[in-house]
Amino acid sequence: MKRFVLAAALVLAPGAALAADVSGAWSVAGSFDAMGIKYSSDCKLAQASDGKLSGACTGTQNEAAATTGAVTTGADGKTAVAFAYDTTYQGSPVHLDYKGALQADGTVTGAVDAGGAQGTFVATKGAAAAAAPATPAAPATAPAK
Repeated sequence: MKRFVLAAALVLAPGAALAADVSGAWSVAGSFDAMGIKYSSDCKLAQASDGKLSGACTGTQNEAAATTGAVTTGADGKTAVAFAYDTTYQGSPVHLDYKGALQADGTVTGAVDAGGAQGTFVATKGAAAAAAPATPAAPATAPAK
């Protein structure tokens, strides 16, 4: 009996290690509430068969930023999603490091680290981001007469 259980575990282990595929377009709504910063970015991710992520995210200044990461399945069966990219905020370089979990509703929720500043995020597959831009829009100028 022990041999059967061990054999079944070995046969099923590779399938259990495969995480859900998160390839596609994602909208990320992030927030650093302690600093009053809300932002959004759009990401296009591709997931390799080994769970590694690649792609690009549109940063806070609308620049395309190369994105790397991974999707894994934990011992608890939950799908963890981690990705990161470099962007700028008010002219300063920022590395955003996301770590979250795939939820039953298909969103990914978790924490974002900006190198000391901690925030939260919700990523929605294929939908427009819901957060306000990180920097205020430039004031409108009066038309020339």
